[in-house]
Amino acid sequence: MRGLIVLAFIAGPAQGAAESAESRYKELCAGCHGASVTTKLGSIEEIAVTIREGRPDKGMPAFGRVLNQEAALSLARLVHDRATGRPGSRVGMTIEAEALRADRSAGYAITGNDSARFLQFIDRGSHLCYDDVDLSGVRSIEYRYAKGEGEPPRRFAVVAFDGRDFDAATRINLGEKITTLTGGWDTFRTERIGLARQLTGRHRLCIIGMEGGGVFNLDKFTLSDQPGQNDGVTLDYGVSSETRSAAGERFRLEKVAEVSGELWSMEFLDEDSILAVEKSGSLWRFDNGKRSGPIAGTPEVRFVGQGGLHSVKAHPDYKNNGWIYLTFADPTSQGAMTAIVRGRIRDNRWVDQQVIYKASPNFYSDSKAHYGSRLAFAGDYLYLSIGDRLQQDKAQDLSTPYGKIHRIFADGRVPKDNPFADRPGALPTIWSYGHRNPQGLTLHPQTGELWATEHGPRGGDELNLISKGANYGWPVVTHGTNYDGTIISNETQREGIEPPRTHWTPSIGVSALTFYNGGRFDTWNNQLLVATLARQELRLIRLESGKVTKEEVVIQGMGRIRDVILGPDRIPYIVLNFPNGMILRLVPTERPPAQATT
Repeated sequence: MRGLIVLAFIAGPAQGAAESAESRYKELCAGCHGASVTTKLGSIEEIAVTIREGRPDKGMPAFGRVLNQEAALSLARLVHDRATGRPGSRVGMTIEAEALRADRSAGYAITGNDSARFLQFIDRGSHLCYDDVDLSGVRSIEYRYAKGEGEPPRRFAVVAFDGRDFDAATRINLGEKITTLTGGWDTFRTERIGLARQLTGRHRLCIIGMEGGGVFNLDKFTLSDQPGQNDGVTLDYGVSSETRSAAGERFRLEKVAEVSGELWSMEFLDEDSILAVEKSGSLWRFDNGKRSGPIAGTPEVRFVGQGGLHSVKAHPDYKNNGWIYLTFADPTSQGAMTAIVRGRIRDNRWVDQQVIYKASPNFYSDSKAHYGSRLAFAGDYLYLSIGDRLQQDKAQDLSTPYGKIHRIFADGRVPKDNPFADRPGALPTIWSYGHRNPQGLTLHPQTGELWATEHGPRGGDELNLISKGANYGWPVVTHGTNYDGTIISNETQREGIEPPRTHWTPSIGVSALTFYNGGRFDTWNNQLLVATLARQELRLIRLESGKVTKEEVVIQGMGRIRDVILGPDRIPYIVLNFPNGMILRLVPTERPPAQATT
């Protein structure tokens, strides 16, 4: 193996865990061994020891400084396969939970220190995915987890993706398990889930949260050949084309596009072309469902926690000017902050970039959450949401961009008639304030009213009609509490603070929204479609004179719905992470005939 390549891996175990075994072999081994190792090297475990400790007598360097145990084992399995011509079993292998494929996973946080790290906040729809797992001989999985007081039983699923092309792979639910309390959030114990099917060969293995928040804190799991029980298989992770009835209409779901990562938003360029952003930083283009990209030259993003590449929006006059807008977590040495750029796409490259919105460097922070980051155009005006960045009191402070909805011109200029443009000390871009983390913005197609959805803490998700200069209360008034149950505010309303049009307690994990006015679903016209993450639902919100009169579930239980827009064909499209990022559309089908009355 080539010692000259070692410096390329000094980035450490996190990078090593994200790289594929094939890439490691090409960089570290192929220069000396070629495409395949032909000499007998022993068992997989022995090969891993050799990789980490080296063979000084043979001129082979040690890679233990730059490859952790799991990375070395992954490389050892590949070396074993190529030397023997057959796959080696991973039975008995322990995989650290944090050694997941970060750009293919979502809805988790890594906590702890270098010697004791684990995943937490595994929520409904969270997915933790591990590439290249050989399931030959595996009958159960032992998982080490902790779960404290205040949480009811929660359910998760173990799902395998069959095939190398995970964008089109078959999803196999291997079993579901209900977790119970362990005696504390740092009191770990090991339990076993038996697999409903025995598989052979390599798969992507995903652990998917099915119910509620805080499923468990996951430390590690071990592949076992021992039998075990599970709590059934209740969810099919395929996309059914069967006809559905909901909210007075009939439709079927049709998959338009898919990527092996977490999609955040989408935008139509014309009737046949869609742009979609992957949170890890990729901008994809789909022409009649055929994927191209990722588009080269897009901005670098801070892909940590909730940060990444967030929204894509075409200028209202895109056909003539070609401008496309991106929001993202902008990384600097001071931390990260929500930013907007615009550019054009030419020959699958991002060109002509211009900065449209960028906060002062003193507002950049190490916070990993609450970027907001939704866009809405109203003619040549552009609205942008920014969350409180976990500095909740600053949502009331007009000298900061946190917890605000901002209004600028499409070229970045500040309108002179913004409500605080002339107030000393206030940021002139602010349109409204007192928001926690608004992740949905849309305009009413008839009235031009601006509507927003906003994440609450534990409870208190909101639907708001946004008015110029209005205060929406966070954290002075709220229907939610802190995640540990402590009180944020005893007030749910106060004079001078705009109340929500509706709120959801418990939280539904509200995300994007759009008004439907396509005419293909007559009973939905001029009503709101609202996407949710925690509840995995698309909801129809019926309004009369700006008041919510009814809520109906259109889709549920298929995965986290991050975006919903109306397509040029006048039907709704959604971004669904299941766990791959998919774009689906709701195709109307014929209504059943009305029953005759006598």
